[in-house]
Amino acid sequence: MNPQQSSIAQELNEVLAESSAETEQRTARLFRVTAADKVVLFGAGGLGATALTGLRKAGLEPAAFADDTPEKQVTIIEGLPVMSPSEAVERFGDRLVFVVTIMNAKLRFVDARTRLQGLTDRPVISFLHLAWQFPDVFLPYYQFVLPAELLSEGEDIRRAFSLWADEESQTQFVAHIKFRLRLDFEALPKNLGQGYLPLDVVPQLPDDTVYIDCGAYDGDTVRRFIEHQSDRFSRIYAFEPDEINCRRLQQYVDGLGEPMASKIKIFNAGVGAERARVGFNATGNMSASFTEASENQVDVLPLQEVVQVNGEYVFLKFDVEGAEREALKGAERLLSQARPLLAISVYHRPDDLWQLPLYIHSLNLGYRLFLRTQGEDGMDVICYAVPPNESGT
Repeated sequence: MNPQQSSIAQELNEVLAESSAETEQRTARLFRVTAADKVVLFGAGGLGATALTGLRKAGLEPAAFADDTPEKQVTIIEGLPVMSPSEAVERFGDRLVFVVTIMNAKLRFVDARTRLQGLTDRPVISFLHLAWQFPDVFLPYYQFVLPAELLSEGEDIRRAFSLWADEESQTQFVAHIKFRLRLDFEALPKNLGQGYLPLDVVPQLPDDTVYIDCGAYDGDTVRRFIEHQSDRFSRIYAFEPDEINCRRLQQYVDGLGEPMASKIKIFNAGVGAERARVGFNATGNMSASFTEASENQVDVLPLQEVVQVNGEYVFLKFDVEGAEREALKGAERLLSQARPLLAISVYHRPDDLWQLPLYIHSLNLGYRLFLRTQGEDGMDVICYAVPPNESGT
């Protein structure tokens, strides 16, 4: 271990050394909303609706939504008026508290906070601060839990740290751990904006590559793969359980024309450890997810039963809303036989960031592991498993 790696490991140990009492004291010092505050939810989309429902369960009624979309500013959503941020400042004055309920790559929390603080000196907090205040209502949310729960997994976190193949991966790993413990948004790694094909990790893919896209959405990642390969590939298998998204995917593929369209096989299904029918919340957008509460049922398929490869190079991507572990189990034979390049989302569940790399390592397939951030505010964190005898970084 060189001095730089040693300092990164030391930083991780210092972060994980915090006691539960210290964590609770630090968390308690964060700003907390009260019934006296006029809480305005900045972002009248899906996360805003989640925040509204949760606050009502907690016994607090927000005052309004604020949103930049003009069409929304003349509406009422679930009984709350939607207005512009400046109107909210004028209407609620010194009782205003902005809660940023936007979590996507289009607007980072730090940028939203800077902008809103330009309108008012009142507090601007994130949805995650709200989640820490009302954990019984909001948590777990994707990878987020209370800090004390994360600290209880310190041993596995340290084990996973030792698996990363380069300093950049170690640095990003520690940054994400710190963020989840402290909500220090400024400490987060920069969004590379390179999707699933970061130039410093993914090698040049051969012309006979078979691309397996699990969580293909409407074809956005299939499109990027085709562009990256300049149309040179063997086959594409695309899995998408949301029927609306799948229709959009099919329309995109049909528009490619022959012979390319015939090389792409689409499955309106999810992927998992075994064949099953499971509940699925079909939204027609990127928030679609598996859930036991839904009456809508979709097929789940093990990859190793439906994908056939014959010596070609394989690139396998998983972004399956928390089902990554089960999907990997249903692909173990494929992994052993083909040694595919893997790109796996590690931010959907609280322990995915360390447990999924540990699981891949336990297969003893010789993979080198890298971590890169392709989103904002702790989202779109990807683990890349590069097969033996390939360069990576």
